[in-house]
Amino acid sequence: MKTKITGMGMYLPEQTYTSEEIEERAGFKRLGLKTGLVRMLTGCESRHYSAPNEMCSDLAAKAALEAVKDAGLGMDEIDALIFGAITRDYSEPATANRVAAVLGLKNCYTFDIFNACNAFVSGIDLADSLIKTGKAHHVLVVCGEALSKWTKFDYTDKDELLMRAPVALSVGDGGGAFVISETTDDDPSGIVASFFKSFPEFWEVGVIWGGGVMHKEESMLFVPGTVNKLTQQHADMTRDYLPLAISNANWAVDEVDCFLATQIADWILKNIQKTLNARDDQFISVIKNIGNCGACNIPLTSVIARDAGKIKQGNKLCMMGAAAGASLGAIDVIL
Repeated sequence: MKTKITGMGMYLPEQTYTSEEIEERAGFKRLGLKTGLVRMLTGCESRHYSAPNEMCSDLAAKAALEAVKDAGLGMDEIDALIFGAITRDYSEPATANRVAAVLGLKNCYTFDIFNACNAFVSGIDLADSLIKTGKAHHVLVVCGEALSKWTKFDYTDKDELLMRAPVALSVGDGGGAFVISETTDDDPSGIVASFFKSFPEFWEVGVIWGGGVMHKEESMLFVPGTVNKLTQQHADMTRDYLPLAISNANWAVDEVDCFLATQIADWILKNIQKTLNARDDQFISVIKNIGNCGACNIPLTSVIARDAGKIKQGNKLCMMGAAAGASLGAIDVIL
């Protein structure tokens, strides 16, 4: 038995903000700093912010409706729903439960996966396993990132703001969803291979400290933006492990039609491309208009690329993420 992506969906909230507007909101003008730092260091020019009453589950559910429709399925045909994101509606129970309630799902198993920016690709990998072990026929993997609600704006220290600003202020909100379904061995499309690698020695980099039993204070529940140690290791990780992710599918780099990656900064994508010796047309960058949407960047980038005609049926895709924790994750797919 094989599995394949049969449906994709996305949702972006209506409200948008430029990087300069976000910098002013965070105190650049008040603290005597010139705006333009976020745009210069990440490539993000604008991002979407969810409405005050729009939760992670709402973002995920709106994307899920599109994905299920795209797959040509009914909601009663979904056997499992996996919610994978950085943000969530509440500590317990799983945010997936509310997504299922909003969608009207009655006969499916629901649960969450938390793996920082790799939560969605981890969800795809688990959906693949559920189907291959006969526990499901169609799995809905969803993501709803409301990172704006975990963005710190009340800075009083100029040095702290400068330290955190590029990454912490480039985040945006959005929802993404894939339907993963069973298919036959003679189907040319499908999930071909996966590769995951963790680096627990970097577990303290990029931690959102609030919300757990270690630090319950709401004042510590914000995107930290302090990921320098990870970005310094990025080139080595890309060189040492991403070629393995591609070779697991028995592909060469130049055979991959499109690399769909997490979008932390434009320069990181360019470094990955250079390290892999890949072509410009093999990479899709969306950070300019939607920012860093955490675990949601891969489904968002996939749908944006498909709708723009940059990926199509039969293409070989490598969906790859790098996450705090730290971990790498990659899924090789023939669309």
